[in-house]
Amino acid sequence: MFLDSVNFGAILFTAIALALFIFLLTPANGKAQGETHLSLLSVDIWPEYDQPAVLVIYRITLAPDTSLPASLVIRIPVGAQINAVAVKDSAGGLINSPYEDTLQGKYSVLKMTTNSLQVQVEFYEPLVKDGNTRHIKFEWAGDYPVDRLDANFLQPLGAEDISMNLTPTDTSPGQDGLTNYHIQTVNLTAGQSFLWTIDYKRQTDDLSNSGQPVQAASTPGPDTPGRISMTGILPWVLAGIGILLIVSGVAAFFAWQRGSQGLSKGKKTVRKHEESEDEFIYCHQCGKRAQPGDIFCRTCGTRLKRGSTD
Repeated sequence: MFLDSVNFGAILFTAIALALFIFLLTPANGKAQGETHLSLLSVDIWPEYDQPAVLVIYRITLAPDTSLPASLVIRIPVGAQINAVAVKDSAGGLINSPYEDTLQGKYSVLKMTTNSLQVQVEFYEPLVKDGNTRHIKFEWAGDYPVDRLDANFLQPLGAEDISMNLTPTDTSPGQDGLTNYHIQTVNLTAGQSFLWTIDYKRQTDDLSNSGQPVQAASTPGPDTPGRISMTGILPWVLAGIGILLIVSGVAAFFAWQRGSQGLSKGKKTVRKHEESEDEFIYCHQCGKRAQPGDIFCRTCGTRLKRGSTD
């Protein structure tokens, strides 16, 4: 009887110890698995905006309880060209952040470490074209749990016959007055993907950020007030051009002669390059002057316009 009591006590002690071990271990594992998740993932899809491709912008907000610095690993399409990776600083501006980019199957894997809860990633992926028809396939691969995902499609200038596999939540005026289609979904788990396919037709290859073409309110005619007939002034125009060519030729000859004399005397003229205000980029949103190499406005965070290569 005594031995049975001892064996029962030993078994009970072992069971209690094992249960306590599992109890202590489970929260630790749960915390490790849930340590990184996204409170908000905002995705902008801008086809044919400033390049003949699809500009995709991720605006990522990590959960408030995320331990910093945090490591992020995000999968994007294998053919994507990364344009910018940035984090928000303490002043609310965006600053460039270092990252690694490696290939893994059908994905390009972007790895970075952030000291901020807010991260922005921009990349371009090729636009599938078949004549006047365009096809876009956007996929969030489900790298992390997402509390809320906001996806936005900016309709290109002149696009028509738009069809989607998902019904937009709403539409509204977007960047540069173009129509924005918005879809919202919540509580995506890790590994749960989000797929949005978009098809549309377009009769032009012009980029949307070049702006709407300026059109006259009416077509001018011979009787339009202020209209001058070229028939009467054409001889005077030709005479003026001839005189201008003669004067330019004489001036060029004397300039060449003075230059030859200067070279024969061993004199060199050095012109100092003066920085022009036109070389600086100003934010189109708030007007703040950007520093060389900036991609985002340091004051308001807006993506700077630098022509067709940005």
